[in-house]
Amino acid sequence: MKAGICKLCKKKAASSIASHVFSHFFIKSMLNPLDENKRGYGSSYSISSTKFLNVFFERKFNPEKITEALGREIMDNEIEALVDHYAVKFILCKDCEDRFERIETYFNDIVFKQVFENKYKLTKINNNQIIHSLENANNNIIRLFIISLIWRASITKFDNFTLGHRDQEQIRILLDKSLDLDLKEIEVKSRIYEKEIRSYPMMLFSTRFFSDTTSNLVHIEKSNSTYFFKINEYIILFGTKQNQIRSNTNYLYGLSKIIHYKESINIDENTITVTEIPGSDFHSIKEEIFSKLGEEFIIQLVKIFTTLYEKFHGMRVTEEIVKEFLLDFTEEDITIAEKYSPENIKKKISEYLN
Repeated sequence: MKAGICKLCKKKAASSIASHVFSHFFIKSMLNPLDENKRGYGSSYSISSTKFLNVFFERKFNPEKITEALGREIMDNEIEALVDHYAVKFILCKDCEDRFERIETYFNDIVFKQVFENKYKLTKINNNQIIHSLENANNNIIRLFIISLIWRASITKFDNFTLGHRDQEQIRILLDKSLDLDLKEIEVKSRIYEKEIRSYPMMLFSTRFFSDTTSNLVHIEKSNSTYFFKINEYIILFGTKQNQIRSNTNYLYGLSKIIHYKESINIDENTITVTEIPGSDFHSIKEEIFSKLGEEFIIQLVKIFTTLYEKFHGMRVTEEIVKEFLLDFTEEDITIAEKYSPENIKKKISEYLN
């Protein structure tokens, strides 16, 4: 982002210190799974059908592991070009960053750290799912935190996600008038705007136990009017209209097969709930997401390869050549970072242009 005014208050200058799109505690186990409580030791990968692969290593990340991930030593110009996928400069002013920090800390302490410690009322809705009713937590503050994640993803266009302009502005105004540097003041203000805060439908899903590969993914589904967020250990369904989630749950990576709408929906509720689903279901949803992303990547790769091949050779590429190229690309025995890097993709394509 370019320097300018704060995206939230629209009054003070935005800070050059990068703001996390998603709170660090929400994604820290993904960035640094071996010691998630330490900052600066993490890494992340972003694969898309347009930019292919971008890699980010935090400043204290083990150099030997960088070499292992890339299949070579990292170059000085690459170090200078490293960009954190989950933090963006010139988003918030210092005060607004601190206002967000108040609700982030509350959610981390009251929900994130406690929801699976059996400190809240549990209701089994079948043999596979448990509803955690956060009876002693502040409903409005929890909602403001979830809403803030959606808004930050939208204003930073994370994963090319954006809310409609009207929805984004309404949420900005709601957050700006509800948040404060004092948590007690947030409690007071949020009661004033409680009806609006609780009008946004949302479902919160997580699981108690994760396999090594279950949680470490951030993805936003943009093709449906229900906004689907897979943020590491949580899945969030969010809508800007009251009936938005109910009518659009059939396309959400198999989640619709296990959803119990009445039990899991949060809208105009007195007590917000988190639905615990089995780790196997959480893993299956992640696999569905990876499958879709992989298909989109291959489709774009084939388009690029076909266009360049036909321009270079002046003739249509045959189906056999495309299959040979894809097989050559997918079965090469190198690291993921090497395989999906723009440099390797260029190299692979150029081999067919000689």
